[in-house]
Amino acid sequence: MNIFRIGNNNRPLEQSILWHSCFTLIALSLLCPAASADEGGQDLLSVFGNADMNDRIDEADATYLQGVIDGVSKATKLSDANNDGRIDSQDIERINEIIRGEETELTVSDSIGRNVTVSLPVKSIIALGTYRNEAAKILKAQDMIVGVSSDIKEGYYYQDLADKPAVGTWSAPDSEAIVKLKPDIVITSANLDRATLLEESLRPAGIAVIGLDLYREDIMRSEMRTLGFILDKNEEADEYLQWRGSYDQAIHDYVVGLNEQDKPRLFMEWGTRNSISEISSYGRGSSGDAMCSSTGGRNIAGDLNEYPKLDSEWILKENPDVIIKLLAPGGGKAGWNSTKEADQVLNGYLGWSNLDAVKNNRVHLLSTEIAWGPDGIVGLAYCAAWLHPGMDIDPEKIYREYLEQFLEVEYPEGAVLGYPITA
Repeated sequence: MNIFRIGNNNRPLEQSILWHSCFTLIALSLLCPAASADEGGQDLLSVFGNADMNDRIDEADATYLQGVIDGVSKATKLSDANNDGRIDSQDIERINEIIRGEETELTVSDSIGRNVTVSLPVKSIIALGTYRNEAAKILKAQDMIVGVSSDIKEGYYYQDLADKPAVGTWSAPDSEAIVKLKPDIVITSANLDRATLLEESLRPAGIAVIGLDLYREDIMRSEMRTLGFILDKNEEADEYLQWRGSYDQAIHDYVVGLNEQDKPRLFMEWGTRNSISEISSYGRGSSGDAMCSSTGGRNIAGDLNEYPKLDSEWILKENPDVIIKLLAPGGGKAGWNSTKEADQVLNGYLGWSNLDAVKNNRVHLLSTEIAWGPDGIVGLAYCAAWLHPGMDIDPEKIYREYLEQFLEVEYPEGAVLGYPITA
């Protein structure tokens, strides 16, 4: 990263950081080519004024925009810095305001493709759902949170937010309760219908609604960077992305050297209502499929639809090398209480005794608590370790660092998040 903002308004000059590649810090972009200015990259700062579509707003954007005005550069979706429908010298003025830290509003392109204008500075927020509250804590913005969705009350990440007023659930928020708390912005999931409905109900109160998922690895970096920019938490966003990037890079460096035949064939299961005739898995384009490919596995369901329902006969025929069952422990817990409890979950695989994965003790259980979201690098580390026993990676160490450095939460001693650790 180079410069986000320069000048006053308590926005320090960021040091130049030399990490920028499609996968380097995003697991899902392992083999993705570099993006053009028009497309943006995995580090895209989705703020109007970022005319050259990279990870910052600086003098290069003003130069690029002048090229657009002169007809020598192509306009991008973020070129209209003041979002007035025209690209002209006023947009260059807005970019310079942002560089000096003198802007009074920003227009953001959220993860649903909506253009949302936010008045600055943002002093109070409501983040709906676990992933978005987790991101706020990473950015050290918990003091800005004036209300929470009730579904995070039991989560062990959020005990310091338990006394905040509840505003309904993440999927069915209470608009009246939100209005009473007067947040500057509400961060909800990237669901168009949900965000639009909430926006319509909060518009009379002048409350902006931004749709960010903060669990999808392909856009996680962009979302975290954009949220950090809105909340004036650029340094905190950088710290997290640099930390995470070091482990993403380690996995990438190992996987990139593998031949295709060296990648184990993996079957991934999810859900609690599976039967011998209907087993939920991850197909093409799913989060599980991305986890598999980015950690050097071959998903046996990778050519099927996004979330296929399979039967035991199909799995026996495919005969995977490794099986990973992803499951939520429930009750706001990080993982299972003991290896005995985790063992009981895996007992159902005894009927598959002829599978190579079972015969070779390569059947594993992974808590969804650390599979997706800002802490998803931990799940990736477990997956990589199971697929490649020779890889030097320690998921527990990564998780301890994450909790200590970013959430200020104690490691849940005794909890089983991935089991068994080795074959």
